Amino acid sequence: MRQNPANAIKFYCMPVLLLAEVRTIMEYECDLLCKLVAIDTDSTQRKNYNKIVELLICEAEKAGLKAEKVIDEKGIPHVTVTFHEAPEGKKIVFLTHYDVVPAGEGWEFDPFKPFVKNGKLFGRGAADDKSNIIAALAAFKEVLEEKLPLKINPVLIIAGGEETGEGESFFRKIDGDICVVLDSGCEGLSIGASGVARLNVKVIGKQAHSAYPFRGINAIYQASKIICRIEEIAKEMEKRVISKFYAPTHYEYVPRRVSVTMINGGIAANIIPSECNLLVDIRTIPEERAEEAAEELKAAIEDYAKRNGIEVEVETKVFMDGWYTTDERVIEKFRGILEEVLDGEAKVVVELGGTDGVFMIDRMPVIQFGTMREENNIHGKNEFVYLEDVEKVKKFVKMIITSDL
Repeated sequence: MRQNPANAIKFYCMPVLLLAEVRTIMEYECDLLCKLVAIDTDSTQRKNYNKIVELLICEAEKAGLKAEKVIDEKGIPHVTVTFHEAPEGKKIVFLTHYDVVPAGEGWEFDPFKPFVKNGKLFGRGAADDKSNIIAALAAFKEVLEEKLPLKINPVLIIAGGEETGEGESFFRKIDGDICVVLDSGCEGLSIGASGVARLNVKVIGKQAHSAYPFRGINAIYQASKIICRIEEIAKEMEKRVISKFYAPTHYEYVPRRVSVTMINGGIAANIIPSECNLLVDIRTIPEERAEEAAEELKAAIEDYAKRNGIEVEVETKVFMDGWYTTDERVIEKFRGILEEVLDGEAKVVVELGGTDGVFMIDRMPVIQFGTMREENNIHGKNEFVYLEDVEKVKKFVKMIITSDL
């Protein structure tokens, strides 16, 4: 029988003893994560931005920390959390975000009534990225409570507008010596990310009445041939264009990935379509420029179309290049910290997707670690986070704060 989410949040978010399944996480963390997930911070509507910011400031100040609200030129509020007394050492920026993608349809429960079951906390934003906010806040709080000596100048930034890209200008103004992006997976120490480019492929046919298909050229049929060719090219590129860096999941090393993700064609049931549009997504390896990858695919599509008598118009658009941290000393230092947290070897990886590290890498080394696993349903229905991963991130942040970097 499915658990009643309404009852679950009342039970798990009250200051009572947690059940055995959640004893691996502190009550403070679980309680506060429930509070954050319960606030719908839909990025497409800038929903409840001020509400969650005020809550975060209140919670940080209750923990004995200094918190400040910063409003950018787009009117988006962000939060910075610091210690009242911090050394003038290296400034380490921990970057998180409070906004979420829309919940969408098809959930088995209310996405904004979080509950815990089998060591998981469910709800929109539980993994991306509110669990990482909680992990960092808990780490800062414990450092104060345990009176641990600060070896660095830590700054926690909790941003808005991340999911829509509206926070980019704010991110580009952040300064520091090292940035730790708490918005990634926990399969290894991440030091980079893939680039993103897209192609719009217009396949052109000839319109006709569907009763006389021989008088037209069906653009959808022509597009299907292009799609099959793109699939062949994608498989070839995955084997040929391979990064020197490990992937966090599925692949051994990160390859270039190409996918047809959208198709649009036809205007009426009785008309042979004269146009069909395809959207092709490209995820590059960190070592290559996204523009070059896009141009290579464009040339391959145009060559195939020409040889097969298919008329196409192809446009490319680059969103971001891949990137990676080159400072080996920083990488090894953070790898050592993570291996202490995991009590075992930590693989150095780069992300299969893009991350906000791209906005920092021009002025500081970037390290990434977070609570997100492949199976967490991030950006999908029934999103959840493993509570044990929240603890891992908390320990990681705590050790960084108290380490001599």
